[in-house]
This record gives sequence, C-alpha cells and structure tokens, in this order.
Amino acid sequence: MAIVVDLPQNLRGDLTELASGNRLMTYFWVAAAVSLILPRIPYGRNVLYPFSLLGTWAHEMGHGLVAIMVGGSFERLVLFQNLGGTAYSSGVGTLGRAVVAAGGLLGPALAGGLIIVLGSRETTARWVLAGLTVALALSLVLFVRNTFGWVALALIAAALGGLAFYGPEVLRVFVAQLIGIQFCVVSVTTLDYMFTKNFVRDGQVIDSDTQQIAEVLLLPYWFWGALIAAMSFAIMASSFYVAWVAPYRAT
Repeated sequence: MAIVVDLPQNLRGDLTELASGNRLMTYFWVAAAVSLILPRIPYGRNVLYPFSLLGTWAHEMGHGLVAIMVGGSFERLVLFQNLGGTAYSSGVGTLGRAVVAAGGLLGPALAGGLIIVLGSRETTARWVLAGLTVALALSLVLFVRNTFGWVALALIAAALGGLAFYGPEVLRVFVAQLIGIQFCVVSVTTLDYMFTKNFVRDGQVIDSDTQQIAEVLLLPYWFWGALIAAMSFAIMASSFYVAWVAPYRAT
C-alpha cells in the first residue's frame, strides 16, 4: 500500500528551492575543486590558462580604473603570455599612487566576489557573462595595446559571449563561478607578492605594489600585505555566504 504525504504548498516550495540551491551550490564546489586540483596535475594549468589570464587582466584593470577614479589617466594595458601584465597610468599624485597600487591587489577579489554572488543563479549567470564580454570588449578598444593581449582577450570575449547567449544554463553558472573564484584566487595566490618589497623584471628592480603603498603611507610593506591579504580572504568568505548560505538559512 502506497503512503501519500500531502505537504503544505509553502513547505513544498521551500523544499524545491532548497533542492535547487543545493544543486547550484554543487557547481560552486566543482569550480573550487577545479581551481584547486588542476594546477597540481600535468597540463592542468593549460586548461585553466584562459581563466588565469582573465585574473591578470582583472589585476591590471584594477590598477588602471582606480587611476581614473583618483583623477589620473589610464594610458594602456599590456598582457604577456607568461600571465604577467602591466597597467600604465599617469597623473595620479603621491597619495593616488598608493591607492592605485592597492587597486590592483583588491580589485580582482572585489570583482570575483561580485561575480560569485551575481553568477550564482541560472537567471543571472547569463548576464554576468554578457557583462564580462562587454567589459573585455571595451578594454580592448580603450586600453589593451599589445598583440598578444588583444588576440587572447578577443578570443576569450567571443567564447564568453557565445556561452552567455547560446550555452546551457548549468554551464553558465559553472563558468561564472569558476571565473569568480579565479579572480579571488589571483588576489589570494599573490600572497608572496604582497609580502615582497621589490622584484626584478628585464634586469630592472621594481617596487612591488605593497612597497609603493608603504612609501606613501609610511608603514612597512609587510603590514599592507597582511592587511590586503586579510581583506581578500574576507571578501571571498563574504561572497560565499551571500551567494550560498544566507538565501537558504530560513529554509
């Protein structure tokens, strides 16, 4: 004999929403596992390469856009095949130089946290990817000035645009979460850079972003590295809570 349990309509709705949330959260954890595991296996980094390059783009765009916000100019951006990059800016002033340096470190984490939150639903993931496509296209027209950077970002923009409008919903959510995590990972995995005073590039000694902040705001570079690292972790934790915990607590 079959037993039929008739649940109240509101309870059925809550259970349906919870099941949907659990399914979507699975995409987040798969994206997190991919970000953690692939760099540690042969050729795994090659699979993540486009997403890592997007992370570099976010870092350099953080520098450049903050330069504009403090009254300076964002002259050009170059990206290199080894995942390096440089944002050239001018007219930011002494205090602005410290703010611009911080923008490149915190910018990717802030953008990644926003992408994780907004890209956590099937109805909004499409527009997150479409927005990224537009942002990439605008950066190509306005700022990117080297051949590799232009070609690579144009291909990524085309792929994201196609996925946004023609890809399956589940893949949109997964890719949005992966991009958001990679943006946050860029901030977190630069911990060694945050605690570096300077480095050598093409035979020249260059001050790190945290050292540039220290020169303006006086406290040592390792203090600013620790502060920015703590803020990056807080942004990651907060975005996960807002996207995947808070909406289902009442349920």
